[in-house]
Parts: sequence; C-alpha cells; structure tokens
Amino acid sequence: MQTSRAILFFCLSLLATSTHASNRYYADNTLEPSQGFAWDWGIGAGYYIEDSYLVGIDSYNDGFEPDIHLALSYDHFYLDYDQSQLSGGLTIGYSIVDKFEWGLDLVGTNIQSGFDETGLAFYEEDVIEELAGIKSRNYDFDVGLRLSRRFDNSQISFEYLHDISGAHNGWVMNSFFSQIIPWRNWEFRSGIGLSAYSEDFTNYYFGITPSEANSNRPVYTPSTSYSLIFEFHAEYPINQNWVFLTGWLSTWFSDDIHQSPIVSQEYQHKAKVGLRYVF
Repeated sequence: MQTSRAILFFCLSLLATSTHASNRYYADNTLEPSQGFAWDWGIGAGYYIEDSYLVGIDSYNDGFEPDIHLALSYDHFYLDYDQSQLSGGLTIGYSIVDKFEWGLDLVGTNIQSGFDETGLAFYEEDVIEELAGIKSRNYDFDVGLRLSRRFDNSQISFEYLHDISGAHNGWVMNSFFSQIIPWRNWEFRSGIGLSAYSEDFTNYYFGITPSEANSNRPVYTPSTSYSLIFEFHAEYPINQNWVFLTGWLSTWFSDDIHQSPIVSQEYQHKAKVGLRYVF
C-alpha cells in the first residue's frame, strides 16, 4: 500500500502548476479511439519563469524542467502525459462516444497541486514563515465526464469531475476553447478556459481552520470559486526530430481564492522556452 502511494505521489509531483488542463483540450489532440495498440512519445527540456500565488514564496521563480510527452491508446482506452503544454498533465480516459465530431469521454486527471508549510514541494525541508502551522493539502485525482466538439482548427469542451482521492471530495467543472493557427512552419495554439470549484475544493485548499489560525492568519471559510485561464503556445520544427517551443500561461482567481490568508495575489503567470526531441 505504501509503495503504491509512493508511485502515485511521484507521478503527481511531476505536475507543477496550480490547476491543470492537459493536452486533451487542444483541437489536434490524439486521444481518439484506435484500432489496437498505438503510442507516441517525445522528450526534451525547457527553461521557465513563474510567479507563485502562495504567501511567503518568492514571486519570481525560474529554472529548468523536463518536457515529457507520452501518449498510449488501446481501442477506447488512452493515457496521456504531456508537459509540452504549460497546463499539461496526466490524463487517463475511456472514449464512450466519438461520432460526427462529437466526443464523450470518461476521464481521470489531477486538478490541483498539493502544498504544505514548505510550499508546493513536499520534499523541501525549510518551513516558510508565512505558511508555518498550516496542514498539508494533498494532490487530488478527479474522475468524471468530458463532452467535446471539434471544428476545423478549434475545439470546445466541457467537463464535470469529482475527486476520488479523498483529498477534498468536491467537484470541478471545466470549460475550454482552443484554436490552432498554422503559419508557414510555425504552429500557434491559443486557448481560454473557465473552471468552477465546489465549496469543499475551495475550503480544503484555501480555507483556514481554527487550528491553523494565528494573529496574522485568521480563520477563513470560502465558498465556491472559479478561475480563468489563458494559454498561448508556439512550435517550430528545427528538423525532422527537433522542435522549438515556447509558451505563456496566465491564471486569474476569483475572490474566494485570492482573499485567502495564504494566497498573495489574484493571478499567476508562467512562461517557458525549450526544445523537444520527437521519436
């Protein structure tokens, strides 16, 4: 049991943003039913710059991170792990309906990164003064239905997901519209999404219980919340195998999130530039 939990935590710890959309949102995603077994993968690295929404954490953070993409499918089942999109992450799914450009899928994915008094990384040992005394918030794993409609170079999708990990036991609703514009050898991707979070979700991650409260951190009990996300990516094939990529991700939080005593601002931005090798 401990081994399986460690493996799950390792997979989820690779996810590095506050909320995750994953490549399933994009109009050219490959998450379709296949005849038999199919797979595709690539690997690379990128340099990123981001600011944190948690109090006490340096608002400017940068470094290198891996860029891994793995897509597996067998008949109606699929698994997709994608870090090439800034909002990317792990998705496991089953295609129920795929007809006339409409899709209905059963999907499972991580929505919210966990954090504790050391920040977003549980393996850090130094306690952040502004977060000292808070309880650990665990990664969640949410399962539900996703309805999508594809057009020529765009896609719109809607999701209703419920946490099955026992972290917050709440629901999340996502809507996302994406468009892909090719220009010469470039490919430009843009997307905008709106997510709503249940009271259980918001209170678990951003509420403050009486045992966590102090003179600078009052008890806080938020209600339902939402966030708005905008994402832009550009890719350019250098040769047959190497691809240059860059992107920008912005997230804005509603009052119930950014007024939390452990949240420093109502937005979060991240930019990235890197290279990926496609096999």
